Amino acid sequence: MTMFEDPEMMRTFLRLGASGYVLKSSSTTQLVSAIRAAAFAPEDGNVVVGMPRTMLEESEGGSEGLLSVRELEILLLAARGLSNRQIASRVHLAEGTVKRHLSNTYNKMGVGSRGEAARKALQEEWITVSEITDYEPSDEDGQPGGRPG
Repeated sequence: MTMFEDPEMMRTFLRLGASGYVLKSSSTTQLVSAIRAAAFAPEDGNVVVGMPRTMLEESEGGSEGLLSVRELEILLLAARGLSNRQIASRVHLAEGTVKRHLSNTYNKMGVGSRGEAARKALQEEWITVSEITDYEPSDEDGQPGGRPG
């Protein structure tokens, strides 16, 4: 677990044989997914931040094409169907900051919409169907809401 969001550092540790690289800012969902991937499917070679090893290898020239942990977190929430306002409330950011993160994500991924981004992230296995569907619905402000009993 580290506080350094540095693709070069991640590549170095992976070359040295690390099975994962988890940022302290990772969400609980990302942490659990990373531990499961490292423990149950080490042959998949997943980098433990929600970024597959291939995504890092494709970025040999730098980090321009990599999604940050925050961008990946916001993309996952968007894939779950949350509005920008709900995402902003959930991650404690301004709505404009969420919009900027999504715009940066679309540019990095070469897509133009939430749907395209979610589809590509699923195809590339940056996120999983269970990460999209295994969450508790929230109210309008992004706070956990109770399900009707």
